[in-house]
Amino acid sequence: MWLGIDVGGTFTDAVLVEDGKVISQSKAPTTHDDLLIGILAAIDLAVPSGSPLVIERVALSTTVVTNAIIQGAISEVKIVLMPGPGLNTEGLFPVKPALVSGYIDHRGRVVKRPNEQEVLAQATLPGKIFAVAGKFAVRNPVNEQQVSEWLGKCKPRLVIAASKVSGSLNFIRRTNSAYYNAACYFVFEKFAQAMEEALAKRAITAPVHILKADGGTLPLALAKDYPIESFFTGPAASVLGVMALQPSMADTISLDIGGTTTDIALWRKGKPLFAERGATIAGYNTAVRAFRLHSVGIGGDSYVRRESDKIVVGPMRLGPAMAVGGKEPTLSDAMIARGDRVFGNKEAAIAAMASLALPGQSVQDVANQVIAEAAYIVRQAIEDTITEEIAQPVYTVNDMIHPDPFMPHELIGVGGAAAGFVPVIAKQLGVSYIVPPRAEIANAIGAAVARPTMSLTMRADTAEGFYSIPELLLKQPIHSPQFTLDDARKILADHLLERAREAGIRSTDLEEVYTEEFNMIRGFSTIGKMISCSLQIKPGVLMYFNEGQGGVRHE
Repeated sequence: MWLGIDVGGTFTDAVLVEDGKVISQSKAPTTHDDLLIGILAAIDLAVPSGSPLVIERVALSTTVVTNAIIQGAISEVKIVLMPGPGLNTEGLFPVKPALVSGYIDHRGRVVKRPNEQEVLAQATLPGKIFAVAGKFAVRNPVNEQQVSEWLGKCKPRLVIAASKVSGSLNFIRRTNSAYYNAACYFVFEKFAQAMEEALAKRAITAPVHILKADGGTLPLALAKDYPIESFFTGPAASVLGVMALQPSMADTISLDIGGTTTDIALWRKGKPLFAERGATIAGYNTAVRAFRLHSVGIGGDSYVRRESDKIVVGPMRLGPAMAVGGKEPTLSDAMIARGDRVFGNKEAAIAAMASLALPGQSVQDVANQVIAEAAYIVRQAIEDTITEEIAQPVYTVNDMIHPDPFMPHELIGVGGAAAGFVPVIAKQLGVSYIVPPRAEIANAIGAAVARPTMSLTMRADTAEGFYSIPELLLKQPIHSPQFTLDDARKILADHLLERAREAGIRSTDLEEVYTEEFNMIRGFSTIGKMISCSLQIKPGVLMYFNEGQGGVRHE
């Protein structure tokens, strides 16, 4: 039996699943001041005290990292950067970096060593947090390691080397990944500690994994070093929840309608689309592999008011619906007043809508107006997301000759407010819609059934005679001049499977994230090959739900 827990911005959900069925489910308010309280409440409702149930695995998802970044509640981090010659760093990173000497060339050769005095000048006070990044460090991390070691002598609170966070060759994306990894480190640590304490208090000793932004999972112990991977885990959980609850082979839009935001994902022929080169966080490009998701500030708790006689919905959230004790009207109040949702005090929801009514306007008319306005905002965001997808560059001749534009004809909605809100959005878009059973706990289900996964990257330079795997800080000689991409795949697969076994991941189902191979020419002769390869344990779901209910399609 598997336990899934989703710690969201409004609610903490828990679900027990087994053999494609939900055994029990729960929902408790998220307690931001002390996460432990909300987590324990959700666990206790889903797994009653004294229950004989045997829990074999625990999987988590959360929005704590996402919300911390959005709200600016992250640690102050200094970026120590070795950009080498010719790079203008202005505006590329969330904070102005401290530039120091040290340079690795594109072949992984040390051109210039870092200067210790320059580095130590950045650490005049103890207790600071650093992200260290050097251009081409994924081909040779020696300079990053040296700088990190020097900073480590100055009693810092934390030092993160970019090449250990990501094997991506893209220097800017890798640096931003290291920055946010350091900035979120202690936010995630607090979440992990609360979760570990809650599970210990309830004597749950099963292996604990946390969902990543690409739909895979990491053991929680390992994820503490890579908190940036938990960015977008809430939306990723909803994508996996849709995959498990309502698999579809069509081009589809899925919506996760939460308390604060609606997350939009696009699917082609049954597979969710990925951000091609990595997620964008707070406007900065990173190397975090993630589903292509778009969030819009409309959710059940979105604040509703009149501005110049016009109904305005969101993006602020000023608390829960008036139907459950909030002080300001919300989108949920409109749905409760109209009868689309049944929870809380309906009379309070009606009063909320009445407070927005113009002279002579009925409560029903106001509720209709609120829902239509919110649906219009989501519809606009969906259309923008589709336009962006259609505008993606075409890379193959076949794609140019046989274009296959993304044309979705159905909407799948999950989340607490999906049942009342999705039909209105679908009508505005002119597509059919499905709200599957268990839609309100899709995130916790998605977390519970996510496959454990892990990835590694290799760079090989046969002319220089070495390969490197930056995530392992590994650099090894190549003994054969005939080294090929297949050789690289085999070596990388061996390292990946060994690291996965050490982390308790049993799956051996691998997939290529990308490969690249090209000859290096000097004069008129080929002197070797440059090979890049990235593999991962294949993400996805371990279980589909067969409770015989199936979502009903509404045309």
